[in-house]
Amino acid sequence: MKIFVAYGYNQRDEWIPELIFPIIRAFGDEPVTGDDLQGELITEAVIESIRRSDALIAAATRRGDQPDATGKWPTHRWVTDELSQALALRKRVVEIRETGVDSQGGIAGDRQRIEYDETKRDKCLVEIVKAIGNWHQGGTIKLQLLPEDVAAEIFPLLEDPELRCSYRLYVDSDIGDEIDTRIIPMPGGLVVHAAGVRRDAHIQVKVKYRDKSWTSNFESTESYGIRMRKTGNKPA
Repeated sequence: MKIFVAYGYNQRDEWIPELIFPIIRAFGDEPVTGDDLQGELITEAVIESIRRSDALIAAATRRGDQPDATGKWPTHRWVTDELSQALALRKRVVEIRETGVDSQGGIAGDRQRIEYDETKRDKCLVEIVKAIGNWHQGGTIKLQLLPEDVAAEIFPLLEDPELRCSYRLYVDSDIGDEIDTRIIPMPGGLVVHAAGVRRDAHIQVKVKYRDKSWTSNFESTESYGIRMRKTGNKPA
């Protein structure tokens, strides 16, 4: 699993790569970071890194030397922007928010939040371990796109940035949000990987390209392949 870590590139936040990155690696995952933006807008390259990641941890820590007139501390603009991007892409997200940091920041959406007190850093680290552990309770599965004629139609589009693939899960009579994933060409056909999948879940895969779309029924996650059918091809 690739976990994007959004944090402030400064001496005060050096504990994040020093302590959180080893935790991520201990789970067998890969920590991913963006550019050292220093207050600038996030780049397309960073957005693409978030898109290719499976989850995001955002550390909304204090920025500056003192709070504002209301007693609230600002945080790093690029951290909140990276968090917003992950939410828009329906990635799994955990926000670490330092005590006293303004809770607004233009961030919307449901997300898990961990409180961070610099004097009680150990408690924050424990919660981070729990959060990543919960992500690992659901495994990653691999599904081949079937039938072959559908895969053959999708194959030439793999490098086109307009091609989008997503999946959603049906668990306990509830249909989850769509989660972006990639289509990988492998020997034998096209494969998608879905992370965080419970054994009792059913999965639906959708592929979209301009006016074309393909989708599957909700099928058992114990199957190796998933059958797609064309559901949209509007005339230009």
